[in-house]
Amino acid sequence: MKNATDILKIPDYRAIVLVLLSLCLGVLVNAQDLSDKETCLMCHADFVWTAPENSDRPRVHNDDGSFTQPTHEMFSCTNCHQDIAEIPHSPEIERGVDCLGCHETVPEK
Repeated sequence: MKNATDILKIPDYRAIVLVLLSLCLGVLVNAQDLSDKETCLMCHADFVWTAPENSDRPRVHNDDGSFTQPTHEMFSCTNCHQDIAEIPHSPEIERGVDCLGCHETVPEK
């Protein structure tokens, strides 16, 4: 039977493997969930929620980030902002939204 000094001198490779696996699983568990609005709001809570200047599209968000149309509430941010694939994302990413994925025509103001 090994005593404590023997264990400290000779690493148990099974323990090392378990530690590495738990670290890997921890990373997977802590991965950002892009389907959760709260993930986006961690950075965008103080965002200015206005339609782009010179846009022919209607305003989609209220000042607090909620939707002007309650029917949109069931969607996550990435349902419309499909160009966001990871967090953090590039600040230069195109902020386009393809409304035609759900609507027959682009909504007007």
